[in-house]
Amino acid sequence: MGCCRDPLWAPLMPLPPRRLLWPRAGLACGLLLGTTGCADLLGTAISSAPNRWIPWQKTASRTHPGVRRVLGIDQEFRVDVGTSDEPLELLVQIVDPADAAPPHGTVLVLHGVVSSGRAMLPHARRLAQQGYRAVLVDLRGHGKSDGQYLTYGVRESDDLMRVIDALESRRLTAGRLGVLGVSYGATTAIHLAGKDSRIDSVVAVAPFSTMRDVVPDFGRTVLPGVGSLVSDQALDAGVDEAGRQGDFDPNLADACAAIQKTQARVLVIHGEEDWMVPTYHGKRLHEAAPDHSQLVLLPWTGHLAAWLDPFGQVGEETHRWFDSHLASSPTRPNAED
Repeated sequence: MGCCRDPLWAPLMPLPPRRLLWPRAGLACGLLLGTTGCADLLGTAISSAPNRWIPWQKTASRTHPGVRRVLGIDQEFRVDVGTSDEPLELLVQIVDPADAAPPHGTVLVLHGVVSSGRAMLPHARRLAQQGYRAVLVDLRGHGKSDGQYLTYGVRESDDLMRVIDALESRRLTAGRLGVLGVSYGATTAIHLAGKDSRIDSVVAVAPFSTMRDVVPDFGRTVLPGVGSLVSDQALDAGVDEAGRQGDFDPNLADACAAIQKTQARVLVIHGEEDWMVPTYHGKRLHEAAPDHSQLVLLPWTGHLAAWLDPFGQVGEETHRWFDSHLASSPTRPNAED
């Protein structure tokens, strides 16, 4: 019963209330109808990205230059990650160290669900102060990026490989590559590392292990009482339908399998009082790859507190990890060092 449990930190979440209202309302409808067998509506609630629920929030494809200066964003551009059947671009923003010295490394910074890269600016600025080039990405269907469906790391990780290609073509990959992700972005970071050998180090804050496990955990937390009325079978059918609508295989949304495919050093940070993504997700990920991962559990910390990091614990662990496994070593040392 700690002071940092999610309900007490929820008012500090830096998102307009309407960005939470519509997804939760849609999930409520899906869960209620899921009890009567309407897997298609439940699948819609599970698979729909925030820009599909709230299309008017994507009012422009870029940020005004004056706003970028105020926010401390040094560069901004869009990366084409689409196909002939699905045109799709992502917004990418760069925050560089203030001094003229070459960055220690380059770190992609990935936000959580129903959020955007802008919400991760405090993390990006902190990385820049520590000498890293921070690359903020609005994931598909979020912020100023295109897209309507969530794929729980499957297609998002493919998008990010294209982002890295674009960074390399622009000569923006100074040093070695790392990824810092929170929640949905943390799991996406692990999927990316499992596919792309260019990733050397990952910090995953409050990641979920698999889509099939996190959907009931999250749904029954944000909608207490309502979620408990829905059977596991109905939720599993909803996940299958979400995959059909989003054109991906939900069984591939398995970060435990992904972490076993990478040689990158992965730090998993999880709050012991996380209700939305319970601690067992982080423990399971570490157990899947104990030779190249480390688990740090934060007492009295919930999901949003791990993201907002009011006491700086996540920032300290991130700094230590990247300095040890990204900036200083030409070869990968032992994960427990």
